[in-house]
Amino acid sequence: MKKLTILFSLLISVATVFGQQRITVSGTVTETATGSPIPGVTVVVKGTTTGTVTNVDGKYTIDAASDAVLTFRFVGMGSQDIAVNNRSTIDVSMQPSTQQVDEVVVVGYGKLNVKDLTSSIATVKSDELAKTPTGQAMQALQGKVAGVQIINSGAPGGTPTVRIRGIGSFPGSSNSAPLYVVDGVYFDNIDFLNPSDIETISILKDASAAAIYGVRAANGVVLITTKKGTLNTKSQVSYDGYIGVQVPQNVLKMSNSEQFVNYINQINQLN
Repeated sequence: MKKLTILFSLLISVATVFGQQRITVSGTVTETATGSPIPGVTVVVKGTTTGTVTNVDGKYTIDAASDAVLTFRFVGMGSQDIAVNNRSTIDVSMQPSTQQVDEVVVVGYGKLNVKDLTSSIATVKSDELAKTPTGQAMQALQGKVAGVQIINSGAPGGTPTVRIRGIGSFPGSSNSAPLYVVDGVYFDNIDFLNPSDIETISILKDASAAAIYGVRAANGVVLITTKKGTLNTKSQVSYDGYIGVQVPQNVLKMSNSEQFVNYINQINQLN
């Protein structure tokens, strides 16, 4: 019985050794869309610190166990985990990562990628606006955009005063409101617009960004894009509701009619 146990242990040891036999794996990493090689791809044996990098031709060579897993990573590309399975040649085709999509900003003459933007433009998306429940869209921007001053009037439902980089010279010192452009249509204010219907708000701060709108953009431009339906998308219904109460403070107590008459009579008697 003891001999059988020793023999069984030896067989397991031999199987483990053969299962972990190290081999040299080589191959080429290319881009799926163009088929061109990708230099600088990191190739690492998963769970270890053993790794290498592809050369200018996208080729690599690495030593790994026959049952190891190789991880391929590159900036802007989706990482891949590929099992060796006792193969000596593994060619990999990488695709761009969906999380690396360029962010698009709406400007006066169309749309631009953030990396191509040279003007001073700030964009706030709907999820940021939803964090501040207000009845007026511009109130939700308070404290979220540098260079934009928003002063609430304090009156229930009142329109806030919006100043972009200070007070402009058009049309006068009494009016410093910016130009509002909602889906390509000009407006003097956006009190009619429900904040929940807004997808993005882009604020054009400098002259180069707002020049296309002419002199009306002297106080800045607020570009608003509303939400729209898309093809092959299921309908969604959302509801947001809140209630608030505004109570005046330190209000002077006024006299009634009787108290006012007595006050006048006392003044007449003294005179």
